[in-house]
Amino acid sequence: MTPPTPVRAGRLVRPAVALAVLTAASALLAAGGARAAPAPLVYVALGDSTAAGQGGGPGGGYPPRLARRLEGAGLAVKLVNLGVPGATVADLRRDQLPRALDASPGLVTVGIGINDLVQGRPFRDFARDLEVVADFLRHTRAVVVISSLPDLGDSPSANGAPAALARRLDQYNAAIERVAERHGFLVADAFGETRRTVKRLGAGAVFAADGFHPSAAGYDAWTDALWRPVERALGARLQGRRPPAPAAAGRP
Repeated sequence: MTPPTPVRAGRLVRPAVALAVLTAASALLAAGGARAAPAPLVYVALGDSTAAGQGGGPGGGYPPRLARRLEGAGLAVKLVNLGVPGATVADLRRDQLPRALDASPGLVTVGIGINDLVQGRPFRDFARDLEVVADFLRHTRAVVVISSLPDLGDSPSANGAPAALARRLDQYNAAIERVAERHGFLVADAFGETRRTVKRLGAGAVFAADGFHPSAAGYDAWTDALWRPVERALGARLQGRRPPAPAAAGRP
C-alpha cells in the first residue's frame, strides 16, 4: 500500500528573519497610526537694525524674542530674519522682499522707516515704497504685522532735536497705519509701548549705549507690542499648544 503524500509545509523561516519582518511591520503600523508633526510656522522678519538686533546684546532684536515667545506658547517656529542695519524701505523692497516671498511665510513682521526719517528721505517716496511692499505681502496670505516707529523723542540721541522731528514721526506712523488698514494688516504699537517703558524704567534703560538703538529692555518692549496682535491673529494655532499650567498645591 502506498503511503499518503505528506502535506508540504511552507518554507522554514529563520527566527532572525521573522523577528525583523515583525519589527518592520510594527513600525509601519505605528507610523500609520501616529499623526505627523505639524509644519513649523515660517516667520519672516523684514526691517532695519532693530530687526537685526543692533544694541540689544546677546538676546538679539525683537524677531528672535518674538520667535521664542511663540515657541514658549507651544508653536514650532522657523525664523527667517532678513533685517539689515541701515536699511530704508527702498532697500527692503529691493533686497529683502523677494527673499521673503520665496520663503512662503505664515507670519511677517515689518519694522522699517527710522532710516528714511533720520536720513531725510522724501516722505512721498517712503509712503510709495511701503505701499508696494504691502501689496506684495498681501498676496502671500501670511499674517502681516507692521510696527509703528518708536518714540525717538525719548532717546538720548534726540536731545535738542527740533520739533519738526516729532511732527515727521507722527506723519510716518500715520502712513503706516493707513497702509495697514488698506491691506488688512495688523499694527504693533511700538511707539506707545516704548514711551510707556521709558516712563517706567527711564530712557537710559530702554536705549543702548549709543543712545539710539534699543537696549535689551527696549527690545522686550517692542516684542510686547508685537505679541498682542500676533497672539490675536494666531489664536487658533496657539489653542491647545500651550504648555499645561502647573497643578495647584495639594491637588493631583
